[in-house]
Amino acid sequence: MGYFSSGTEGLDYAEANCVSCVHYEDCAVWYAHNVHNYDECNNPASILHLLIPYKDGVNGECLMRVDRRKGSEE
Repeated sequence: MGYFSSGTEGLDYAEANCVSCVHYEDCAVWYAHNVHNYDECNNPASILHLLIPYKDGVNGECLMRVDRRKGSEE
């Protein structure tokens, strides 16, 4: 699941990945990560691990991201 060591890191991720997404203003993925990240981070079966993958210290792109500028999934 996406891991953000600080609020600033989370906001940087959102700026780079979420602002241009069609779901940005009402994003269930971002909400779920903000609300449940501490409870779900050690749960290997958590869907949050799939939605924003975290591998080798890097947050991947959200799997639900649809770029509003292109109108297609990135």
